[in-house]
Amino acid sequence: MMRPICRTPKSRAHVAFAVIALIASFSTAFAGDLVEERRYLRVKIGGRDVRLEALFVKRTDAAGRLPIAFFNHGRPPVRNMALDQSLVRDPGINAIADIARRGWLVVAINRRGYGSSDGPSQSDGPCAADTFLSWMNADADDIEASIGTVTQRADADPARMIVIGESAGGAAALALGARNVPGLAAVIDLAGGEHLAGCAAINDAIPADFRALGARSHVPNLWVFAKNDLNHPVDQIEAMRAAFTASGADLKLVLLEPIGEDGHTGLGSNAGRARWLAELDIFLRSHNLPTWPLSSVDVVLQKLRWPQSLHNYVQAYLTAPGEKALARTPGTQNASYRTAPTLDDARKLALDACQQKGEHCTIVMENDRWTGAQ
Repeated sequence: MMRPICRTPKSRAHVAFAVIALIASFSTAFAGDLVEERRYLRVKIGGRDVRLEALFVKRTDAAGRLPIAFFNHGRPPVRNMALDQSLVRDPGINAIADIARRGWLVVAINRRGYGSSDGPSQSDGPCAADTFLSWMNADADDIEASIGTVTQRADADPARMIVIGESAGGAAALALGARNVPGLAAVIDLAGGEHLAGCAAINDAIPADFRALGARSHVPNLWVFAKNDLNHPVDQIEAMRAAFTASGADLKLVLLEPIGEDGHTGLGSNAGRARWLAELDIFLRSHNLPTWPLSSVDVVLQKLRWPQSLHNYVQAYLTAPGEKALARTPGTQNASYRTAPTLDDARKLALDACQQKGEHCTIVMENDRWTGAQ
């Protein structure tokens, strides 16, 4: 049931698809502008029946067939934590909402060995130069198997798909992108690459593996890293980029200034999401893929009765990650917006900041919805 959210590569010929089975409902912590659905996807991978846990999120006002964004999680720092991974508690859950609000049907999947999905995990192995690409492809098998099932939905458009992943999920997205799946329009990699702590063999693996991926990839790629990523130093990011583009692969690499103490995890923070979402919007617009329309800035300015000189302020708000709220003093340009893990917190922070000048303020926007006087 859908309801408002309160919150060694394998042969791909063996990846088949089956039916979706509904499982128990649950609550999350988002505002009512989104609906969620939790299901098991029953698929075949390598000739074996597999059950994968999945979460679907879309706007409550969505209609018809929506473009599909497959969102892929990273790996926990300790392997034994994999079974505890929850799609609704994963740090990426806020990013899932951000993408859904941009008009996508977002599908987040727990890969084999994570959460309630069948196991074991396929992406483990020794420190050796020939294992990294095998891990990436094993994870990509799970995503590809899910595509055939998801695209059978009445609200899914198989002709417009992107794959987005964080950390190990970004590496899996790169492997999927190299398969040129019909309907796949772009790959977004957030701090994803080859990494195994203390494994020197990665220095030999990266050039060969990323040349192979880039030679086969025919879809646009957006890679976003922070300069202080402790898993992927800048020289390693450059090695991945150079090898990937050696055969002419379409890649836009964005290196953000340092975020927090570790830019690898920092991309998941509110500050990190504010920066990569702005890059994502630019990338999606450049490839005629859905995101919020720039015309929305003028609509909000008109509702606020503000001059064009405040265009950048409104655009920054609309780009910002949720949960977010905008407070203003009626009839003036005194306003403040804040982001927070929950909408209640965002409202309170925005009102407190707005009223620091001693003026009465009201909330006029929550996420991308106008809630003020008409």
